[in-house]
Amino acid sequence: MKTPGVADASQHVASNVLGLFHSSAFILVSLVAIGVLAGLLFRVGVIGFALKLFGTLVRWMIRTGFQIWEYLLSWAEWPLFLGTTLVMLGLGWVTIGLVPPFAILFGSLTLFMGVTACLAYMAIDLERYDVVRGYKALHDPGLGQAVAEKLVRYGDILGVPLLAAAAVSAVGGFALFNMGLYETVGRTWYAVVPHEGVPGYFDFLAYSLINLYQLVDVLDLAGSYNGVQITHLRPTQWPASTLLAAFKIFFTLILLQQLFASVRKGQALAEAIADFWSPHPSVHERARNSLHQHGAGVVQPLLNSLRTLTCLTKEQRDRLPQILADIGPACAPTLTRYLSDPNEGVRAVASAALGHLSVADAVPALVRLASDPSELVRQAVVAALGTIGENATRAARQRSLSIGRRRRNWIRWKRNRPMNETPAAPTADLAVDTLATALTDNSSSVRIEAARALGQIGTPAARTSGALATLLGDADETVRCGAAEALGKVGAEDQIPALAELLKDSSPVIKEAAARALGSLKGASSSAVPELVALLQDREPSVRQAVAEAIGQIGTLSEEATTALVEGLTSRDTAVRAQTAEALGAIGSAAEDAAPALVEALTDGNDRVRAEAASALGKIGEAAADAAVPGLVRALRDKDSWVSALAAEALGEIGEAAEEAVPALVRSLRHINPLVRANAAEALGKLGPAAADALPALVTAAKDADGNVRSRAVCALSEVAPADDPAPCRVALDLLADADSLVRAAAVEALAQHGAADESIAAAVLPLLEDANDQVKFQVIRAAPKLLGPAPEVVDGLIRRLLEDDSAWIREGAAAALGQLGSAAVAAGPSLLRAAQTGETAVRLQAVRAMVMIQPPEAVAAFSTALQDADPEIRKIASAGWIKAGAVPDDVVPALVDALRDPEMQVRANAAHLLGRLDALPAEAVPLLIDCAAHPNDGLRMNAAVALREGRPEAATEVFAHLLDDSNVRIRLIAAGAILTRDPADVRAATVVTGILSDPVARLRAIALEIITSLGQEAWHFLDALKLRVDEEDDPEIRERMRELVARCEEWKAAQNTAPTEEGSTFNPLAVVAQVFSGDKDVATP
Repeated sequence: MKTPGVADASQHVASNVLGLFHSSAFILVSLVAIGVLAGLLFRVGVIGFALKLFGTLVRWMIRTGFQIWEYLLSWAEWPLFLGTTLVMLGLGWVTIGLVPPFAILFGSLTLFMGVTACLAYMAIDLERYDVVRGYKALHDPGLGQAVAEKLVRYGDILGVPLLAAAAVSAVGGFALFNMGLYETVGRTWYAVVPHEGVPGYFDFLAYSLINLYQLVDVLDLAGSYNGVQITHLRPTQWPASTLLAAFKIFFTLILLQQLFASVRKGQALAEAIADFWSPHPSVHERARNSLHQHGAGVVQPLLNSLRTLTCLTKEQRDRLPQILADIGPACAPTLTRYLSDPNEGVRAVASAALGHLSVADAVPALVRLASDPSELVRQAVVAALGTIGENATRAARQRSLSIGRRRRNWIRWKRNRPMNETPAAPTADLAVDTLATALTDNSSSVRIEAARALGQIGTPAARTSGALATLLGDADETVRCGAAEALGKVGAEDQIPALAELLKDSSPVIKEAAARALGSLKGASSSAVPELVALLQDREPSVRQAVAEAIGQIGTLSEEATTALVEGLTSRDTAVRAQTAEALGAIGSAAEDAAPALVEALTDGNDRVRAEAASALGKIGEAAADAAVPGLVRALRDKDSWVSALAAEALGEIGEAAEEAVPALVRSLRHINPLVRANAAEALGKLGPAAADALPALVTAAKDADGNVRSRAVCALSEVAPADDPAPCRVALDLLADADSLVRAAAVEALAQHGAADESIAAAVLPLLEDANDQVKFQVIRAAPKLLGPAPEVVDGLIRRLLEDDSAWIREGAAAALGQLGSAAVAAGPSLLRAAQTGETAVRLQAVRAMVMIQPPEAVAAFSTALQDADPEIRKIASAGWIKAGAVPDDVVPALVDALRDPEMQVRANAAHLLGRLDALPAEAVPLLIDCAAHPNDGLRMNAAVALREGRPEAATEVFAHLLDDSNVRIRLIAAGAILTRDPADVRAATVVTGILSDPVARLRAIALEIITSLGQEAWHFLDALKLRVDEEDDPEIRERMRELVARCEEWKAAQNTAPTEEGSTFNPLAVVAQVFSGDKDVATP
């Protein structure tokens, strides 16, 4: 039996336990009830509406925050923003003891700055996602797209650095604001725990961060176990708790936005690929425009998605490879791997994309695929081989064109070797052999593509002329056409009879193709001219046009052919006479013997015949001047205004030889028909100073009622007037305000041609940078470097056009003009960087070129991005830009190593040159440089050899030994110097240097002598060779240096057993190469 006290205690404990049980059960039941209620509310749409309302509120906050930031804070990039924030926080902290309300003021201002900047960043980030998805575009929006105006304008400012600065501003401002409240009205709102005390600013700063990162519970846990006892602030009143809750909610929103941004970035690629295959044009186009923004990472998933398609349309096969190629050369390794994919669509697209990229290293893999069972794959392979072979041929041709030229600009190529040393392009040879086999393919589509590809490659494919000629008898008409045109492009002169025979084919398209082929062979086809002349009366206009152009390309007309053509001008059939005159015009200067007959035709009773005769005389040009000018002067008064207009135009085409026509053209400036007046003004301009007597009439014509006449007249004035005549500038300045945009554009063009930089001209022209007409703006931009100069307002205007104009060609021109201004346009660096990263191909090209010319601080980022660009010209300019930029940052070295794999030889050569300038050559670059050292191009081999010698010579011993037999004497010298550094007695290297001592080029002899001198006392090995050569040397300076070296070598030889090696006489090949090969490296011209 329990005592009463014990019973009461037991009852109390039981009651508490029962109460706890009831409370716990109530909580659990409440949670279940809340879940059921939430489900019901979701079903009826209440929660969805609430979430939608919340989303609308958040979007409104973001939009409003951006607008406030744009209006008040868009002037501050992140360094200035952060500096301003720290200054305001410092002022608030300093003044809080003197004037506590100032802490509230400065704290609220910095908090406001931070919050609005964070919201502005969120707005930009959302728009950036719209661009990635393809809903918006940075420039030139496509179907279903809008312009990302915020991103274009503020994308450079609102980046992660500004977000970090904004977070500092918000947290610091919140702390200062709370401290100000504590010091004024809220001393009881906060408590210092677990110890009492007076908090300072750093306590409030810790208060903000501890609560923001949810560290309060961690601190309490540490204190409960007698761990670290940290004194910190807690809110004790509802105002402080409310402010803290709002602060935490805001930063939670920022955190969630960043989290969702990361998730969106991962989903965007999958969604873009799915949308790419959409049947809806707007959706497909939007996705297509967004794919390249994902970089090389899009290649694999996009190719994998092809496997899910049951079929691939012709349009998709044509467009998808170009989309992949636009990503750039970084995707080439992935594309090469997919050449062995089991899906034929994947193999076809990968092959075509490699062709668009012109990846020469992929040729062996493509050749193996040429016998693929799929017709689509074989067709894509031969097309790719044609493109790659064409580019290889073009590169070889460019090397040949530069042979023998001495270029002193240090960033240009120098290839000064004999013509017969130009190596054949092995890539083109391999492609030609494969394509020749494809000409016998069972598929007509493959045969057509193979013929077209051989035509692309050109003369290196001439050995396939027999196989192509066989296809002239193919059953497929398109195959015959392709074979005929290819024969002309490969220079198959031995097949001219076969092509002439093809002119008799009944098919118009076959006759056109044969005529174009014969025209491509130029003078070699002169024997086929009679057959071509016969077709000038063909009933098909396209055949007549092709034949006439072919005769003009051939450039010669026999007497019989001329007689036959002239007879056509006397035909009873009006159409035949007109067609004959038209054909003679298309032939051009080769038809000069027919000029008298055409002059006679100017009196024909038919308007069309007279018009065609006048036009033909103009196309024949100066060669017809003696016979044509008098007749054309008479034709200026023809009863038909169209004939008069063409006569004026023809006189202009004849040029200065038509000087006697000036009075007649001046009279035509008063013709009733505005086209005649306009053509007369233009003709006077083409006559140049010979038409100086027409100046007063042209000044009057510049006030003509017709805008076309005014524009032609003001341009003519600038071409006719003497350089010191102020009339053209005066007239042009008056016309800058003309209502006709064509006239305003012509006035700017005239000022650019005749005027010079002048304050009055600049003040009148500069406002036209904001003209509504693109042609006017283009002329102003083109004239800006000459007329406006590098004034800050000019640079600012060009920057606006670069960033804000909706026309790509205007943005392209603005970038080019900024580049021409040089270092004075350094303020354009950020804008040019944005254009180089986001613009169209032509805009990116000009922006990178401008970076090379201006060299702003942003050039480093621009060149790094451009090295990965899809366009080969941009990569060439970027790699050359690094050379001009000087120092190469460490973070760019991996990109330079990757550039050694670039499809463009010029990019590889520039990358090798840059790697040769590094203090330490990366190990991964060595095998790539060794490959480059075996390339047929002199510049690439030279730069690779120098880079290996400077960086890791021990890894390139075999390379240098091989280069001793190189066809280029400079490369042999580099290799010999490298070997002699390690082994001064090496016989092969010594033989190379000794042989060059007798070279006919004095500069090479000087190089060889310098190498020997650089060996120090070891140079005595060359004593005998020097003695044999010294008396034969005809260059006084070299002979004197050689005599001095002989004397020293004799001393060294005599003392070799006792004297130590001269200290510091190590051979430095780069010093020698820098001295004697300056400018000889294969480098792109910006």
